[in-house]
Amino acid sequence: MDAVSPELEQTPQMPPQAVIMQMAMGFIVSQALAVAARLRIADFLKDGAKTADELAALTAAHSPSLYRLLRALASVGVLRKDGENFSNTALGDVLRSDHPQSMRAALNMMGDPEHWNSHGNMMQSVRTGEIAFDYTFGMPVFPYFAQNPNAAKVFDESMTSFSAAVAEAVSSAYDFSNAKTIADIAGGHGILLAKVLQKNPNAKGVLFEQPQVLEGNILAKEGVADRTETVSGDFFAEIPVVADIYLMKFIIHDWNDEQSIEILSNLAKSAPKGSKLLLVETVVEEDDNTPSLSKIMDLNMLVMTGGRERTATEYAALFEKTGFEFVKVYPTAPLQIVEAVKVKK
Repeated sequence: MDAVSPELEQTPQMPPQAVIMQMAMGFIVSQALAVAARLRIADFLKDGAKTADELAALTAAHSPSLYRLLRALASVGVLRKDGENFSNTALGDVLRSDHPQSMRAALNMMGDPEHWNSHGNMMQSVRTGEIAFDYTFGMPVFPYFAQNPNAAKVFDESMTSFSAAVAEAVSSAYDFSNAKTIADIAGGHGILLAKVLQKNPNAKGVLFEQPQVLEGNILAKEGVADRTETVSGDFFAEIPVVADIYLMKFIIHDWNDEQSIEILSNLAKSAPKGSKLLLVETVVEEDDNTPSLSKIMDLNMLVMTGGRERTATEYAALFEKTGFEFVKVYPTAPLQIVEAVKVKK
């Protein structure tokens, strides 16, 4: 008997061609989620169910077309349809702007022209190894953001959204209690660092970022500005930060091995011996047949930045070349913590 994939085993009532078609239609669901996020549908449903006509009036949308969008989102569990009324499900709730782990900004980014058009050119990356974003927009993604502030704002808000979603898990899963200084390298607006500092009131923090990103930091809003220093710079030049624990969330996966080694080597020049480095990433399972977020994210890196998601073994190899030593992986969700220790002076 032929082997059956885990996906098909979970849906025995669906023939293979139906499963494949459902997978292929995933891009439509992605865009539907992005549209709902931009229209703030979940915000308008926060206080109770509404009809498509009511939501259309609130969002300046075409009611019959909005109804079809809402009906489709109900079919995948994001909304609930009762008669003519729509309401949020638990999935829909995380699209609210005020949800503590809101994903609204992240979904807005995933459906933006920069991501959408680049992934449409995935074939270019697969055939040539070229970064599809560069092929599509004529330059690498981060220089593009520097020249396009509106796109950069969408990206920065998305990164803050991702950080909010993982900050609680990371700050709870790892013991920061013995650290006097905790630094977040390229930490965006500082939500992850803020959450860690809130749970460790005796620690001081350092937020290292590009100056234009630091301007939007939320340290004061989160009540930790009085014990956090902000340092601006470029991690490809130097990272002049001394700390007991260094955080890097969604950073190393943006870059190829050569660039990652350069970043980690620059950190190693400042990091004291015995200090800890925590990479918060999606770690690829060593079992090639395991379904996982990391393997889909890896394609996103292929298309957008030329970086990659890595296995624990691949992270250990990077560390060996930069003065760090791999310790372990903490299996938090939705991301994992890759711990390393500085072993050389």
